[in-house]
Amino acid sequence: MFSYTGMVSLNNAPDASAPARIALPSGSLPASRFLLSALFLTLIAIALDQSFSPILYSSSPLWATATWILLVWRRGETSFPPGSDQPHFSFSTRRVIAFFAAHLLIVVAARWFTEALQPLAGRVSLGGTLLAGMKLCVLAPTLALLPRVQWRRILSLYTAEAIAGLVVLITFFPRRTLESLWPWYGQVLGRFVYLLASFMVPGLGYIRSLTPTLTGPDLDVTIILDCSGINGFELFDLLFGLVVILDWNRLYKRRIFVAYFTGLFAMFLGNALRITSFVVLGNHGFAESITRIHIAAGWIFFSIVFLVYLCLTYGWMLNKKSARAEPQTVI
Repeated sequence: MFSYTGMVSLNNAPDASAPARIALPSGSLPASRFLLSALFLTLIAIALDQSFSPILYSSSPLWATATWILLVWRRGETSFPPGSDQPHFSFSTRRVIAFFAAHLLIVVAARWFTEALQPLAGRVSLGGTLLAGMKLCVLAPTLALLPRVQWRRILSLYTAEAIAGLVVLITFFPRRTLESLWPWYGQVLGRFVYLLASFMVPGLGYIRSLTPTLTGPDLDVTIILDCSGINGFELFDLLFGLVVILDWNRLYKRRIFVAYFTGLFAMFLGNALRITSFVVLGNHGFAESITRIHIAAGWIFFSIVFLVYLCLTYGWMLNKKSARAEPQTVI
């Protein structure tokens, strides 16, 4: 009889046919479970930060974290290439304390400077943009939960999910971005609509201003910020995101990102065609009808544009091999 202390536990004589059992640290988790736990902690901490310090409120970190959670959940457990060890991770007490301490420091600092920062909140200015960027600092404490080397290992497994979360963080619900770019974006949209409509409306004029106006014989159309296509972009984000989450394991990841940014451009073209139709129809005897229905018709029009675009791109995004045998999600 003898006892052996180490990573491999032997109760009987060695058996060459039996795989060795590796003793893992107590409380260790596979990559997906650890990442989901870390992201849930992040989501809760961000919500608490914004609750105790309203100046930090921004929906972008919440949407980005929630998207990452859903995509990691849909992906399930994965593994490194053959020959590599399956990584396991655990939360150390020291790092969890550092995580919550960092969030507490952010809240205290934000409350301390609230009076100075409040005039910048929501403003389309350099200061307002910097404040919006500062609100993303609530994501930084998550890095304290693991050493940098281990974060690299997790991100090497879930690279596509991390990029998707970053895309959501930067581009989803782009109202503030469009508001900031409106002086230039409005001119591009107005000129493009004028170019399209001028072939069908003789004598069409263009007045350059912050809200460009197309003047016609029967109807003048002013393009305000609400006509910028913001609602269309937001609708596209929601519907495209829903499709991606449901079919994440069956789609080519690189093609998803190409289709997403191409889709944003398609919504821009769709919005330009929508406004062009108002100009053309309004100056060919339908001015009263256009004035009455142009707002309500927007959602219907953008929904149709999305469905047409999805029909054109879904088959291209679909990984047919994965579609025939979708891996089971393991949590």
